[in-house]
Amino acid sequence: MKIKACGVKEKGARPEPFYYEKEVGRNDALVKITHCSIARGDIQFMNDDWGDTNFPVVTGHEIVGVVEEIGANVTDLQVGDRVGIGYQQEACFECEFCRAGNEQFCPHQKVIAVNCYGGLAEHIITDNRFVFKLPANLDSAKATPLMSSGLTVYTAITKANLKHNAMVGVLGVGGLGLLAIQFLKKMGHTVSAFSHSPGKKEMIEQAGATYVDSSNEHDVSQLHKQFDFILSTLNVGFNIDTYLKLLKPQGKLGLVASPLQKQSISIGLLYDYAQRTIYGNYVGSRKDMMDMLAFSAKHNVECLVEIMPFADMDKAIEILKSQNVPARLILENPL
Repeated sequence: MKIKACGVKEKGARPEPFYYEKEVGRNDALVKITHCSIARGDIQFMNDDWGDTNFPVVTGHEIVGVVEEIGANVTDLQVGDRVGIGYQQEACFECEFCRAGNEQFCPHQKVIAVNCYGGLAEHIITDNRFVFKLPANLDSAKATPLMSSGLTVYTAITKANLKHNAMVGVLGVGGLGLLAIQFLKKMGHTVSAFSHSPGKKEMIEQAGATYVDSSNEHDVSQLHKQFDFILSTLNVGFNIDTYLKLLKPQGKLGLVASPLQKQSISIGLLYDYAQRTIYGNYVGSRKDMMDMLAFSAKHNVECLVEIMPFADMDKAIEILKSQNVPARLILENPL
């Protein structure tokens, strides 16, 4: 079938009407897209900031919609189901990672903007194993960012294996950071959020965290060896040493966003009287996705969003380029 989308044909260009052909395979689901987020990462794909964008590119890696057709082998979905789709679209299901339930590390995976087209479109056809039913009590627009941002931070947090009521910190309070605060609070931890924007203090406190002004070196240094875990959602350069010093011995620093510049650290902060750990997290497995959606439904985790019609895509892009907006911009398509 011919799918109507918005594509970027070359680095730095604007999205424009774009059509591509794809048929519903035996393992696929055809989804009518009702909601798609547009995030800073989508702009970076359009600009090929990571050097792996495959043009023409259709971005949009957080998608909610309704199943319109299923392939012959699909048994877990039905026409009319409300579903979510994230960054990963396919895996081989045969390699060592897939067999271990870690499909996100599959060397043959296909992901939006690199290997396949995304959600800035009227429809998407995806392997049904990466199409997830949404719990009934999750709002479609507010749940859309869960499909990538939510999955990424939730998986990073669970991999930390935190003790009950751990002292935790979140660096950066955008879409990723706000979701991380909610997950950590609902898991029973004490959360501090580091931001250089005093205007976000009220929002941070409403989310259940203590605001720390990251531009105030004195305030930050007073938290020396206070934290069991710190999660960085920053996509700009920062002083990693500063935050390693805030970790207790055996504390962990998790990274879920990538500054474009190379970062340096003092290696001694990892081992000197410490045994600290730094690790990164890349989205999550299908099981992680299902666990995250169930947790979000149970604990009413949702993203702060601003809903705009699909026709305002150019406006949304300009907002992202010119402003630091805490709300995730969600483009809405009427059914």
